[in-house]
Amino acid sequence: MRPIFWWAFHIVVLLICTGFLILGINMLRGAYGMKYPLYFFIAFFGSFMMILISGSLIVGFSIKLFLRWRSVFNNTVIRR
Repeated sequence: MRPIFWWAFHIVVLLICTGFLILGINMLRGAYGMKYPLYFFIAFFGSFMMILISGSLIVGFSIKLFLRWRSVFNNTVIRR
């Protein structure tokens, strides 16, 4: 994969994961306004899973971007 496409792909995925993180936080805030306990639990656990998955993906892709950025400046490209 060309370097420009690698960077573009990872930045786009990072932005998408950030959007899902914001959506999960908004769902969690909305869950507390629900009347019925069953709806609250469904919305709460669903939003919590969205926050956990998107947060872990953000951390993983950020580490990959940081390591690639550091290797570019050290003139040692990591091929993975």
